[in-house]
Amino acid sequence: MTARSATSVLAALVVALGLVAGCGSTEPQARSPLPAPPRTVFSPEPSADGPSSSSPTTLAVPSPSPSEAATPSATPTRTATAPLVVIDPGHSGRSIRSTDRATGLRDVDYPNYPEIYETFDVSTCVAAGLRADGYRVTLTKRRALDSVSLADRARVANEGRAALAISVHDDHSQGPAFQATYSQRGVKHGGAYHAMYRGTGSKRTVFRDADVARASEEAAATIARERTRAQGRPVSVRENTFTGRTPLEPGNLALVQLLAKVPWVYDEAGARSGSSTTRAMSIATEEAYAKGLLLGVEAAVPLATGRVAQPSAGVRQLRSCLVTAAEPGDGRATRPARYRPAA
Repeated sequence: MTARSATSVLAALVVALGLVAGCGSTEPQARSPLPAPPRTVFSPEPSADGPSSSSPTTLAVPSPSPSEAATPSATPTRTATAPLVVIDPGHSGRSIRSTDRATGLRDVDYPNYPEIYETFDVSTCVAAGLRADGYRVTLTKRRALDSVSLADRARVANEGRAALAISVHDDHSQGPAFQATYSQRGVKHGGAYHAMYRGTGSKRTVFRDADVARASEEAAATIARERTRAQGRPVSVRENTFTGRTPLEPGNLALVQLLAKVPWVYDEAGARSGSSTTRAMSIATEEAYAKGLLLGVEAAVPLATGRVAQPSAGVRQLRSCLVTAAEPGDGRATRPARYRPAA
């Protein structure tokens, strides 16, 4: 290993070990409270598996355009007026520590394995399913190990004027009972909502778009309902917390949601298998998660022609998509075998 590679690996480990509770909250405040999750064991991979540069990928925001995928018979041919959905697969291939110019807040991200592969596969297949059902979809990453800052991810949705954006995460420090969605409005405490914010002092930034917050809250509840049905276990709407998670800014709203100007729902799924924090999710578990997300998005943002008839073309193709996504190819041939899910 070269000195530069060793430095990159060390930097990734320092950031990873400084964060707690995986992607989820260390102290989730829920409508149905759960015990505080344990400290996460992160699994950074050698830098050889990641992109060649430590700089975040700069994404050219695509102009919304109709998808060309086939539609089910119950869904009319889509047009340019079909809703745009942005899907944000969690984490970056290399550690990012930058500063958002608009707010002065730290923009921090890091690689987390096997989550980075799982959430990319789920996101890719949900995107394919939505396109098959008549939606326009943009992903914030092109490949699983792309490094994209949170500010750039928010910009994709803002400039595309997305009807809805969702972040897709899972947490290998948490068992399957941990299932959550987070909105830009949070949850009521004593009959009232808290301010949704990040940062302290002069950098404290509060999310103030009430209309977007309400739309996000409604979408989070809808997605939680559909995920509950698809995954066969309760999914609750929660309020996040980043306090005490150095080097992340304190607060109760994911930075990507704070910087968004569109409704954004942040999703988490407990992925620990037994005592292992690195064993990949099964295809069946990924499929249930993906189905809940797909149906949740379609219920939250219906087409102009109405709800898509179920089971839709998008739902029917999820499993085959996930099986294909887990195989070598499509830019993921370097994925370690241990991170390919079992059927």
